[in-house]
Amino acid sequence: MKAAGKARPQDILAILVDARDTFSKSNRRIADAILSEPHRFVELPIEDLSTWLDLSAPTITRFARTVGCDGLKDLKLKIMGSVRVGIHYLEPATPPGSIEEVTERVSKRAQKTIVDISHAIDLPRAGRIIELINQCQTLYAFGSGGVSSWLVEEIQNRFFRLGIRVIPCADQQMQMMLASTVDKHDLVLCCSLTGESAGLERAIAVAREYGATTVSLAPSASSLSTLVDVMLPVDSPPDDDILSPSSMRYAYLIAIDILAYGVAIARKEAGREKLRRLKQQLATSRDKPDVQPLCD
Repeated sequence: MKAAGKARPQDILAILVDARDTFSKSNRRIADAILSEPHRFVELPIEDLSTWLDLSAPTITRFARTVGCDGLKDLKLKIMGSVRVGIHYLEPATPPGSIEEVTERVSKRAQKTIVDISHAIDLPRAGRIIELINQCQTLYAFGSGGVSSWLVEEIQNRFFRLGIRVIPCADQQMQMMLASTVDKHDLVLCCSLTGESAGLERAIAVAREYGATTVSLAPSASSLSTLVDVMLPVDSPPDDDILSPSSMRYAYLIAIDILAYGVAIARKEAGREKLRRLKQQLATSRDKPDVQPLCD
């Protein structure tokens, strides 16, 4: 008999948003109060809620049961659980008022992130990872999620041109399968913006079992960083603006570029020859003069 798993907490805010138009007038008033001022709703006792909403205590209690809660206390607990993450979406910061402000805010956030990671980069660890990449037989780049899934493609893009065999993978089942085929000459490089990924942790464990060296680009205090042979911390303050693309990805791109540049220098003539071949073939395959940057 299969053991029952832990019940996943309900997103009560989503329930209220989806069902709002089907509610009665009084229930809609309660839902609107929760969605507009969730902290106030949770903190007020039933008597004060009745005064605030101009509704009777039994009406408020019945509403809690209407949305699938055991009572008012259970409703408040579910609201608190949803608000931990969702409050930024319910009460967002004031957005830019013009395209000029949008441009300025995006640019400044990107610049700050780049400066922060450039000053904070752990140089000895970066140097060690450069050595490991330069010496490895195959570089496996693992990542999953919105940003990490394409960062592994960027790792391939940066390092294949230096003559390094790179296998990127964003599928967690395939990551574990690939990890089972590695040996002591291979390197597994994992990217994660949170550093908390059960799938990556499993792949790392399997890769280490078969002798591969493991490396992570992840926050310094994360679980992932404690499981690898060498970790390069990538720390940046969380983004408060929920409408803006995450500036954290710039930090990871800078870290990858630092490693790629270091490996290119370490590989000397071998790296330059691969780059020359690539540029030669690109140039001869076009009718127009080559206008691409020499470094790409």
